[in-house]
Amino acid sequence: MMQIFRSLSIGWRVNAVRTIHCLPCLFRSLRLSSSIANYVAELEARDLVFSSYPSNLYSKFATELNSLPPVIYAGFDPTSESLHIGNLLVILNLLRSARFGILPIAVVGGATAAVGDPSGRSSERKVQAKDVILHNTRLLIAQLKRIARNLLVDDFVVVDNNTWFKEMSVVDYLRNCKRLHIGEMLRTGAVKSRLSDQCGGISFTEFSYQTMQAIDWFMLLEKYDCRFQIGGSDQLGHLNIGAHYIKRICGGKFAAGICLPLVTDNAGKKLGKSQDGDHIWLSADLTSPFHFYQFFRQLHDDVAELLYKRYSLDPWEDVVIKVDEHRSNLGKWVVQDALAHELTRIVHGKEGLDIAQRCSRILFEASMSEVKLLSRAELLRLFTNTIKIARDEVRTFGDLADRTKSGKIKGSILMGEGAFKVNGEKVINSAEPLVLQRICLPETQDLTLICWGKRKFSLVQWI
Repeated sequence: MMQIFRSLSIGWRVNAVRTIHCLPCLFRSLRLSSSIANYVAELEARDLVFSSYPSNLYSKFATELNSLPPVIYAGFDPTSESLHIGNLLVILNLLRSARFGILPIAVVGGATAAVGDPSGRSSERKVQAKDVILHNTRLLIAQLKRIARNLLVDDFVVVDNNTWFKEMSVVDYLRNCKRLHIGEMLRTGAVKSRLSDQCGGISFTEFSYQTMQAIDWFMLLEKYDCRFQIGGSDQLGHLNIGAHYIKRICGGKFAAGICLPLVTDNAGKKLGKSQDGDHIWLSADLTSPFHFYQFFRQLHDDVAELLYKRYSLDPWEDVVIKVDEHRSNLGKWVVQDALAHELTRIVHGKEGLDIAQRCSRILFEASMSEVKLLSRAELLRLFTNTIKIARDEVRTFGDLADRTKSGKIKGSILMGEGAFKVNGEKVINSAEPLVLQRICLPETQDLTLICWGKRKFSLVQWI
């Protein structure tokens, strides 16, 4: 079986040149004492260890942690065209490892996305077309590399796991699974919950997802000597299976990992979406830098403090000082400003941050008369993405409200409470006829600025 893996990894080295950064000599030739123990201590301080394999990793396995090679990986399945701010917690803490002299590796699951991760789901995932997965994979690889560049992290490996799975025959795959035990696989939380009567079972396809993730880890161990992994809060079962697999196939080698916590608000609701239920994406085409910036800028004080501790890459001592300042000045958005500034710069670069801050100043500090003086090009540059509506699809302001407000309650109902503005003017009557020429901004013929509540601005583009 080891020969099968080695022959596959040789092919991988040849085929993956374009998707993997060249490694510096430090990581190619040296395996110095690991910094992973210090890295784990940092995660503990920031309350980022939700669970681990083995359990009590930092307190009971210090010797083993210190012996690990300075390499770490995390996986991201390309189920969408972009990652979102929930994924960003894993990305940033993967890249945080570089500051401890550790090589971070991101695996984009071009193969595993075609199978489907059963974690956190009560039913089968919808099968995506192969060309869609390939398209998403390319976008995610570019997105991850861009974030690393914004952080000036040069030593960062990004690879598509389809690189090795596409070279693996079914027989080779089954032979590689020889050291995976069905009993252990049945005990993972994701599988156990799906086997309950309420869920109606699990397909062999999704059941086998954990075997592919274990093989991923082994391939990274073969090429990079990687024996540490981080992932989301629902990945402990996969991590456990993979670590046992490596131990069996590699003569007892120690492998370990950490699951980061799910980020929630005060009510325990999963954070990563706007109040309307829309994801906060890392792509400017899906969530503009302005809306991304404002999501963090408008967080409640205690939620902002928690996220700042977990997301910020500033030294822990500086984070503690900033949190103390925040607690002494509640209501002044101390941590919100710091978090919005740092994360927007990381995700969208300096230009994206400048756009977000300029747009914020114009909308929240300037008068609407100044907004109306902006050219069409300036408006599109500030908002990045627009809500596109066909000119003949909207006849009343109620229609416009419905098209621009997501959520359970229709916009045409909410506008009666005074929550809807068009170009700065409050509109309450949902039946009022809409005359397009009257609501386009003066310097444009196809753009209208709308606002829900006090701060949720969007730009409508009439097509």
